[in-house]
Amino acid sequence: MTLYHINDTDKVSKKSNIRQLVDILQVDIASKYDDSGTITPTYTRKKYEVFVTGGQDTSGSVTSGLYQTIFDQNHTYQTSNEMLDITIGSYADEQSNGDFIVNGITVTPDASGKLDFANDTLMMREKVNMYQQYAQALLGKNTDSFTAPFNSNTASDRIDYALFINFKRLFIRDGMEKEQFSIKIHKVCPFVSPTNNIDLEISDSSADFNLYSDANATNNLSVSTISGNIGNIVNGAGDVVGLIFYHKGIVVLDAERVFTAGDTIKGNISSVNDVSGSIAFEGAFAPNFWVSGSVDNIIDHIADTRFGRDNRSAVGFINQTSINSSLYFCRVGPNDANFSTNPSYIDESGSIRCIQDKGDDPFAYVTTIGLYDAAGELLAVAKTSRPIEKNPEVDLSISVRIDY
Repeated sequence: MTLYHINDTDKVSKKSNIRQLVDILQVDIASKYDDSGTITPTYTRKKYEVFVTGGQDTSGSVTSGLYQTIFDQNHTYQTSNEMLDITIGSYADEQSNGDFIVNGITVTPDASGKLDFANDTLMMREKVNMYQQYAQALLGKNTDSFTAPFNSNTASDRIDYALFINFKRLFIRDGMEKEQFSIKIHKVCPFVSPTNNIDLEISDSSADFNLYSDANATNNLSVSTISGNIGNIVNGAGDVVGLIFYHKGIVVLDAERVFTAGDTIKGNISSVNDVSGSIAFEGAFAPNFWVSGSVDNIIDHIADTRFGRDNRSAVGFINQTSINSSLYFCRVGPNDANFSTNPSYIDESGSIRCIQDKGDDPFAYVTTIGLYDAAGELLAVAKTSRPIEKNPEVDLSISVRIDY
């Protein structure tokens, strides 16, 4: 074993980035498809029924989740990975008289400050709470509103109907690359009476989709001390329809602009106004369906009808992984490390086994490098990719790289 003291000149620190393309398929979001075209469950979308209406009469109770998770394969498999969460939220606009306007509904808080909505709405407090949670996490204040473009002072730019998409850390890594995000969505939902279109299978023709992306985001980048870099999501005409928080891996879309608010939605939705817990609904996507349906009703409709059910890309982006590296250059002089401490290196008489004549130069093979601290404690061990021959005619330099 040869000891070499590493000086500051023998150490180099650097930072590099690894980029990876992430492609999320339509079928994974829709969670329904087979080769024959028949709609069948594939279980790549998971619900969490954590909301239950209650009261004295529970015959018309409603169950729903607050969000849904998209997996890269059947979520019952142990090898499945969570790709993204999807949920919705509504902005509560406080008026000067203390009332709130939520999706066009004027609401007066009760004595405890709780928003008390009419019986023909469902989960409105949960939708408001979800919006406020994202505002707290991304904007720093739960009463703030999202605007597209970011930090706009124009009232019409405020996002009142928000679709939130959270990409998981496994896929966004240390952040999302700027100007590399795109999402394809059906803006219009067809309606042919008397067919219900709440879960209608829409044509997967690429011409039917609207493409939204963070094009030109670098030139219009906003920076927040809370959320890092923020870009605007635009449609093909350059109109801003949402926001992307690159470091958080969160996309906020304005449902009124990404979808056609006046689309007629028809089908059965959850309701507390019927003993079955369900009623037939027909009305505009926003605000009628948005305020009348449960969170699961709305997410199901968006996932079922707006992303298609083909094996094509629905969402694509490039992630970024930052790698910090320290390189240590270990130098071995001509007279160092030419012998081995292995007992089998010499025979019983003390002669080196690996040479034929006593006058031949000794040699050894370097396979392992150890890094020690000043106290002589072993901190790290590096292995060479192959044994490296060392003899008195070789001045060797080996670089050891530690990534973290």
